[in-house]
Amino acid sequence: MTAPDGAVLAASAALDQVESVAALFQPVVELATGAVVGYEALARWPSPSLAVPEDVFALARERGMVGRVDVACRAAALRAARERAYSRRVRFFLNIEPGCFVDERDVDVHLDAIGDDLDVVLEITERDLDRNVPLLMTLVRGARARGMSVAMDDVGATPATLELLDSVAPDIVKLDASIVRSPYRSRAAVRQVRAYVRSSDAVLLAEGIETPGHLRRAVSLGATLGQGWLFGRPMPLPNPPI
Repeated sequence: MTAPDGAVLAASAALDQVESVAALFQPVVELATGAVVGYEALARWPSPSLAVPEDVFALARERGMVGRVDVACRAAALRAARERAYSRRVRFFLNIEPGCFVDERDVDVHLDAIGDDLDVVLEITERDLDRNVPLLMTLVRGARARGMSVAMDDVGATPATLELLDSVAPDIVKLDASIVRSPYRSRAAVRQVRAYVRSSDAVLLAEGIETPGHLRRAVSLGATLGQGWLFGRPMPLPNPPI
């Protein structure tokens, strides 16, 4: 039998202490001014696990634990925002896994747990996006009924993000970092995204901006919001602006 590698062991350790997950926050900025308009919450497990979130979610899917991990990650982010008394002046981008729901009641439970005291953008991840489209649409309708905006994450990374773009009709399209960094490999995806943005009131957000060249590319694509190491790495949530 092959021994598990370090990544699997780290992910397994994280799942064993799933409630210890913490949130770091990466700023979302207005590209024209550099002003911070929101934060995306990102899951991190404490040492000694050193687990990569993608590995944790992959193992969680194998073990049927995605819903539990998903809830724990959002709860950590919401707890941090409330401890620092954030108001609705700053938007919080909270990831949600579309493949973790059992039924429509389960969708309601997840959404109700978020509350209504913060300005939340529910960011639908690309993982398992097309696994159960009726439940995905229940999620989108439920989020909007509760006053949340909807973002679609990593658009262009998988065929499903493009195929479901018109159906989900996200308020914010998060363009995958690969498109910002490799402009000539993704022309068809760019055309589809730009057509959707033109035909709707959606905002285009470019991910993975790390250099001035990436920033220029993002602006040329029509992005008005962005995030990436050029603006700030994931960090503990700062105190709210006065």
